[in-house]
Amino acid sequence: MELLVAYQNDPAGHNMAKFISQELEKDGDVYKGKYFDLAIIPSPAISADWLEEKFEYDGYVFLSKHAAESGVLALTCHNTGNFSDADFGGYRRQVSIPHTHLQKSYIQALWSLRNMFSKFQITIEATHHGPTSLNKPALFIEIGTTEKEWTDANLCNSVAQILVEVMKKIKNRIQQLSVLAALIILKNLLMN
Repeated sequence: MELLVAYQNDPAGHNMAKFISQELEKDGDVYKGKYFDLAIIPSPAISADWLEEKFEYDGYVFLSKHAAESGVLALTCHNTGNFSDADFGGYRRQVSIPHTHLQKSYIQALWSLRNMFSKFQITIEATHHGPTSLNKPALFIEIGTTEKEWTDANLCNSVAQILVEVMKKIKNRIQQLSVLAALIILKNLLMN
């Protein structure tokens, strides 16, 4: 199961988390769900190299704001890591395990709904910050680029809903493949 992660002082991440948590059950530090869990953390997501010490999951999806000096509005996603210095969390010259299937599915879903987000660039960013030392796949889902977008409840809810639907579809596909594999194995056992 995946863990969605939002830093409590990140306006976009926290807004997405507020929407997502409405359908989950709070259990201690984690909101529990059928398809994924959610944690709201007290420290910046880019410095969450400690995450696996507290939460053991199959992968980590960070809900976050995107900032850019250009001011270009963007909905982005990217894996984590630093190809050189670690100016924004993580460790120098360390790249995390990419969350390729989720990244591809999410960006395809966003792209299919691009008319809803006509003011935004939909992009996969280059890897450029931490956390870098997680031993499971990590992906950032980001809304940018100014405070206006980060605090836009409708925008944050829309992006969160797209992510939730993508994660549900992936989990359901995995379950279907598991059932199919079990049926094939059973058939082979019965034929022998």
